[in-house]
Order: sequence, then structure tokens, then C-alpha cells
Amino acid sequence: MKALPRRKFGWITVVCLVVLAWLAVLTWLTLQPQRTEGSLGIDDETTQGAAGITSVLDDQGIAVRPAQSMTQLRSELSNHPEATVVFHDKNSAMQNSSYERLEELADLVPADQRVFAGVPSSVPQYLLDGVDTTVATTAIDRLEVGDTCQLDAAREATDINNIRAGVLLRDGSQGCFALDNEDTGTEQQSYAYAETAEGSIVFADWQMLSNAGLHENGTATLATWALGQSDTVIWFQPDFSLDPDQDGDLSPVQLPDWVRMSIVWAVVVTGIFLLYIGRRTGPVITEPLPAEVSAAETTVGRGRMYAKGKHHRHALQMLQQASLARLARTLQLGAGSAPNVVLTETAAQLDRPLAELHQLYAPPARELTSREFVSWAQHLQQLEHDVRDRFAAPTKES
Repeated sequence: MKALPRRKFGWITVVCLVVLAWLAVLTWLTLQPQRTEGSLGIDDETTQGAAGITSVLDDQGIAVRPAQSMTQLRSELSNHPEATVVFHDKNSAMQNSSYERLEELADLVPADQRVFAGVPSSVPQYLLDGVDTTVATTAIDRLEVGDTCQLDAAREATDINNIRAGVLLRDGSQGCFALDNEDTGTEQQSYAYAETAEGSIVFADWQMLSNAGLHENGTATLATWALGQSDTVIWFQPDFSLDPDQDGDLSPVQLPDWVRMSIVWAVVVTGIFLLYIGRRTGPVITEPLPAEVSAAETTVGRGRMYAKGKHHRHALQMLQQASLARLARTLQLGAGSAPNVVLTETAAQLDRPLAELHQLYAPPARELTSREFVSWAQHLQQLEHDVRDRFAAPTKES
């Protein structure tokens, strides 16, 4: 095997290292949770962002850490087991996830550490014991806390503005800021803010935690009470494509984005590398062979190839054609003589039946064994010797 030049090998090594470093950086960036894009982004200062409440928490020494995948959430909870976890189903991942995934979340996050910014329809059954469902309503400009409210945070907040949803509760849960049944179209009372018997806190409308929802009303008080219970808040906006469901087979759609991107780039890099090592650096140069190979050596080599492949039938046909050509030269019939003419003249010279010669030079009807092939070839050789001997014998006139 020809060794690569040292300079060429060095360039290949450099290119491979650069590509690997680039893929590592791309993978690392892909695995980082989103912080600023879309609703309730913790660095987003737009009306739907959550930079307002997160900056207030930061001023109070409470760290806000984003998470998207189950792996990231599990890692944050292992480092901060007492952290408050804000659930915001920004990507509808919880609403469309399997029941096993919701049960896994319930086992991972204690109930008294859960805060919900909006409640997806499939979540109450697994993560909010005491909440039936969420009901939508037209925007309500102002809601006041009622006399029956038993939650200290709500009584301190006094009133909240611009509410678009409420939650229906079961026994054991407490709610405040009741919505008018005519607005919700339900007979059961619904509330904009609630707390379950297990200690989970619910903001019925996720926009209550947005920058616009916190402006000049008591929602900021509710948010500070709910999220200020520990020194760390995990801002969980799930994207389960980063953590495929373990119960099913992985499809390309279920694979994490960074895995699919890595596969694509691996194919691209492999194609570039193959083109590089297979490139032609100049025109094709033809040179004469250093030695000539005789026809006899070529014939012997060809025969050995047929023998190794056990192609006796094909080899015999080649021998028959060569034998007919030699007989035509010996009988001085010319190279273009037909096989029937050569065999007829041979039969006349040797005084042998023409049918016997036809049978000897007829193509075999089946594959031959090695023994049959050798015997047939010997008969062909003997016939050529007989013809040469006949022409070489002296005549009476000489």
C-alpha cells in the first residue's frame, strides 16, 4: 500500500480537527435551552416576554435557569432539589405528549414545587390534582379579590387586570379572582389564580407572567409570592423532540435536532473527503509496458483462470476453436475455412468417419468434470498429431 505524503496527511488531519471542533460547537449550541425567543422568554423584553419578572427575581438573589428537555430538567433538579419549577407549554409538547411522559414529570417534580403558567388540557389529570380544566374568556379588564379568598398572595395583590382564562377546581383546591360565569359560559365557578391541596400554584392565563401582564397591577405580587419560595427557579418550556420517548421506536422526526444535523453534516464531510482523496491531479499519461507478454503465457494464464473457476465447458470450446484453426493451417485450407470444410478434409486424410469428428468438435451439452475435460482435450491433441504425422510421412514417389 502506497503511503500518503507527510504534507498531505497533515492537511487531512487539520481539516478533520476543524470539522470535529465545528460539529462540537454546533452540538453544544443546539443543546442549550432557548432563552429569548417567543412567549415568556426569560430575557425577552417584548410584551409577551418574561424579562420583567425574571429581573425582579434576579434582584432578590433568585436565579432563573431555563430548561427544555427532560435531561436538562433532571440535571437542574439534581443540582437544585428545592427549586421552584415553572411549567409553560410554549411548544404544546405537554399537551401532545404521552401519558407516560406526564407521569414521569409528576414523579420528577414534587407537587409543592410546581407553578403553572397556563394549564394544557391533558395536564390536570397527572400534574394538577384538584384542577378540572381551563376555560377561555374574552379579556377582562379588572378582577378584584373576593371576600372568600383564603390565599395570602391574592389578598395582598388586591386586583389583577386583562385576564383571558380561568380554571375549574375540585374539592381541596382554593381559588381567587373569580370570573363571571356569563363570561366563561360555565355553571361552575372559575378562577384566574389557584392553589391545589398539594401546594401547586396555577396562573390560569400564562400572560399574567408576561411583561404586559405585570404592568401596574397586582399580578407582580402574585408572581413574586409564587416564584420567590426558593433561591432557584427552573423555567421549564418543554420541547420533547430533544428527549425522544423511550417507549417507542425512534423515527427521524423523533430524533433530536442536533442528531439529525450531525448525520447530515457527517454525510457532507464524508462526501468532501471522498472527492478529495479521489481527485485527479493531472491528465492521464500512457506508458509502454516494461515487458511484452507472449501469447503462450497469456493462454496458460487464461487456462488457469478457467480451471480455478471450474469453467470446463467454456474452456473446451476455446480448445476446439483453436484446434480447428491449427488443422486448417496444417491442411493448407486457409484461416477463413468453415469448420465443416476442415472436418471433411481431416476425415478424408485420416480415413475416419466424419460423424466421429463432428462429435469430437461439437460443443458439450452439459458442464464437464475435470476428468472428462482432460480426456476430451487429449483426443483433440491426438487428432492434431495424427494430421501432422500424415502430412509429414514420405510419399512413394519421393
